[in-house]
Amino acid sequence: MADREAVVRALVRSFDADPVARYLLRQDEHRARAYKDIFDIAFCKLTQPHGETWIAGDGDGTALWTPPSKWKMAPALTQVHRLIGCIGLTRIPHVLRVLDRVQKGHPTTPHYYLFAIGVDPAKQGRGIGSQLLAATLARVDEENASAYLEASTEANSRLYARNGFRVLEKLYMADDAPPVWLMWRDPKRGSVT
Repeated sequence: MADREAVVRALVRSFDADPVARYLLRQDEHRARAYKDIFDIAFCKLTQPHGETWIAGDGDGTALWTPPSKWKMAPALTQVHRLIGCIGLTRIPHVLRVLDRVQKGHPTTPHYYLFAIGVDPAKQGRGIGSQLLAATLARVDEENASAYLEASTEANSRLYARNGFRVLEKLYMADDAPPVWLMWRDPKRGSVT
């Protein structure tokens, strides 16, 4: 929790131009607050309680994971007033339908789930994201576990593919929405249990 502000700041900066974040979150004069709040909620309510949040340096990058069978959206609903502020009241029904469609693609087999990973744009291209992935993926392999994520750009899906993930489905959340790549990673061969 001591790194809360740095984690949120890194994610806000790294997702600033993300097409899925732009689609789901408000893009009006309340945009900056929406991005800050959504990543604060994700950190505080969805991932940090499970001890799987990683930070590089003083906030150069961060990764928000949940261990097998721990991913639950319900804790975020305790922040419903903030969530409405992130999306905008009139868009709530549409965004809930979109998120439900993505959630239905979430595998039921136990796995580590990468909710978000981001590197401050000023620090990108230095291998920080790969190091953040490697930290958890090494343990995933040691445990002979699988991992899952949703990539929000084709370029990101290629980065994850280089780290052993494969595309399960390219999902269009809605007719007017950008695609997401649902990706799965089996344990590396030769990993020990």
